[in-house]
Amino acid sequence: MLKVALTGPESSGKTTLALALAKHFGVPHLLEYSRTFLNELSRPYVESDLVPIARGQLREEQKLELDNAPIYFCDTSLLVMRVWGLYKFGRSDDRIKEMLLAHPADLYLLCSPDIAWAPDPLREHASIEDREALFRLYKQNLDEFQLPYGIIEGQGQLRFDCAVTEVLKHFPDLALLPKRH
Repeated sequence: MLKVALTGPESSGKTTLALALAKHFGVPHLLEYSRTFLNELSRPYVESDLVPIARGQLREEQKLELDNAPIYFCDTSLLVMRVWGLYKFGRSDDRIKEMLLAHPADLYLLCSPDIAWAPDPLREHASIEDREALFRLYKQNLDEFQLPYGIIEGQGQLRFDCAVTEVLKHFPDLALLPKRH
């Protein structure tokens, strides 16, 4: 089963795209585990929470891999935990890097912060400067670890079309598969 992970700064359309791509290809999607974890937390999160969040994300991915679909879409990845640690705390736990490299996605769709910020209680970095710095950090990590990715840009239908094009560029056989419903 192929895994495509949407990644990038906060409010760059990851969830919207993951849902739309899963619907378009008729395959499953996985929402980010960190939202569940953080919504159940009775205190502000700290650096040591990132490893349990990464483990929870990986557990959810492994459950979904039991499905017999040819591909699934995640609206996040372990890369997010690594970048978040680096950006917010100035470092990333080596265990997150180990999990990321042991369980990489088959393709990362790196979402540009070229869409409007949407407020959300779990989001922290609304400035375009922060969002662009995060985008560069995601790209730097994808390049450093030689992970396959495509950059997703544009508004609305153009953004969706860009994502579909990237998926089909990497996995052309998906165009031939019957839709699952």
